[in-house]
Amino acid sequence: MNHFTQLKTIGAATFGALALMGAAPAMADTINFETIGSAIYNGTETFSEAGYNMTVIDTPAGDPLNPGFAGAIGNGSDPYLCAIAACPSGNGSYFYLGVNDGSLKVTRADNQAFRLNSVDYAFLAPVGGLAGYSYGQMTVVGQKVGGGSVSFNYDFPALSGGQSPFLGAALSHDFGNTVFSSVTIGACLFDGASCVNPAGNQAQFSIDNLNLAAVPEPETYAMMGLGLAVISLLSRRRAKKAASINA
Repeated sequence: MNHFTQLKTIGAATFGALALMGAAPAMADTINFETIGSAIYNGTETFSEAGYNMTVIDTPAGDPLNPGFAGAIGNGSDPYLCAIAACPSGNGSYFYLGVNDGSLKVTRADNQAFRLNSVDYAFLAPVGGLAGYSYGQMTVVGQKVGGGSVSFNYDFPALSGGQSPFLGAALSHDFGNTVFSSVTIGACLFDGASCVNPAGNQAQFSIDNLNLAAVPEPETYAMMGLGLAVISLLSRRRAKKAASINA
C-alpha cells in the first residue's frame, strides 16, 4: 500500500468514525440533588452535582453587594420542610426550591457545552390555602454556544389542595438539539396581563431530575476519529501480514 492509498484509508475511516459518533446520542446526566442533601443558599452561592455547577441568583430587585436568601434544597419527605409556604406534592426525595424571585444558573463544571432533555417542576406557593389554579410559569433561558439565547415558559400546574403537583417537562421538545453554554431556570407570576418577575418575592419554583447531555468539543470528536482510523489501519496491516505468512 503506497502513502497516498494509506492517507485515503485513514481519511475514509476518520470520516466514518465521525459520522457514527455524530449519530450516537450524548451520554445523559441527571441532577437530582440527592448527593447534596438539605441546604440553604443566598444569591451568588454555588453547589455542584453530576458534573454541573449551579449558581443561585438573587431576586432581580436585590442588592448585588448583599444578596439575600434565594434558594434551598429540601427533602420532600420532611413534614417540616415548608412551615409557612406550601411545598409541592408528589415528591418524597430531595429537590431544589427557588425562592423570593430568585433563579438558578446551570453550567458544565468542565466548561463543555450541553443540551437540555427534561426536568420535573412545580410551583412553590408562597402561602398555603390558595385556590386551585395556576399562578405563573417556570422560565427556562439558555445561552447558546456562539452567542444569543433562547427561552421557553412552562405553566405551573394548577394547585390541588393548596399544593402544586410536580410535572415533567420535555425540554428537548422545545429546545431540540440547541447547544448551550449555560441555562437559567426561574419563575414568573401572572399579573392579569403577563407573567412577571420581580413579583414581590412570590415568584417561586421547585425542580428535580434535571436531565442534561454534555456535548464533547469538536476537537474531541476529531481525536477520537483519528484514533479509530489508526486502529483500523493497523488492523488491516496485521491481517495482510498474517495472510502473506499463511500463504
